[in-house]
Amino acid sequence: MFPLNKSFLLIFEFQDASKPNILLMMADDLGLGDVGCYGNDTLRTPNIDRLAKEGLKLTQHIAAAPLCTPSRAAFLTGRYPIRSGMGSSTTQRVLFWTGGSGGLPPNETTFARILQQRGYTTALIGKWHQGLNCESHSDHCHHPLNHGFDYFYGMPFTLVNECQGTENRRLNASVQAKYWLYSQIIALTVLTLLIGKLTSLFPIKWKAIICFALYGFVKYWNCILMRNHDITEQPMKLEKATSNVLKEAVSFIER
Repeated sequence: MFPLNKSFLLIFEFQDASKPNILLMMADDLGLGDVGCYGNDTLRTPNIDRLAKEGLKLTQHIAAAPLCTPSRAAFLTGRYPIRSGMGSSTTQRVLFWTGGSGGLPPNETTFARILQQRGYTTALIGKWHQGLNCESHSDHCHHPLNHGFDYFYGMPFTLVNECQGTENRRLNASVQAKYWLYSQIIALTVLTLLIGKLTSLFPIKWKAIICFALYGFVKYWNCILMRNHDITEQPMKLEKATSNVLKEAVSFIER
């Protein structure tokens, strides 16, 4: 299995024997020389090597971007990510939180949608990282099911180190600085609201204070697993996530 935070499976099933079933696996950071069939003699990759031997091995490919979000957008659409708004001229070309507005536009044509129109049943298992919502926390306008997939199980965001509870944060320095600034603002806001509530200076509901306080927990909001539109784990149980994703993929293929 590829590392969970870097992979997803695209599965396309068709009942007509004249049309082949399709299974695509994408790994963001897998280099050309990382597997045995392309010359690596220090890492053992027998299953991938067997696929190459029994099937077709390609030797030329140009990735549209070296990062998760834009490379996936290009892979799904066949277009440069800048054309769909999934790339930019700034230093941040990746979606950095689940709740952020923005993502792959619903009017983009993905090859999943084309296959769906040809009668295939389609699924995406694993990491999406193409956005989730537009105007509200539940409109799901960028959800995989709006991009040609009949079934989705996995992470709408990505697997940052915050999900593992380690001190070695994966977010770069500028994003960490933003998180720290936002955390300070949230803490000050919660303290102000709490003082106002206790002293009756202004009316505020406890629910609002709790919502502001919870907003500061990155792990709670970003590290989630979904099945279609429903959240199945929040935060996700990291030690079981890989096996859960594998079981979902096998289950879908068997169905």
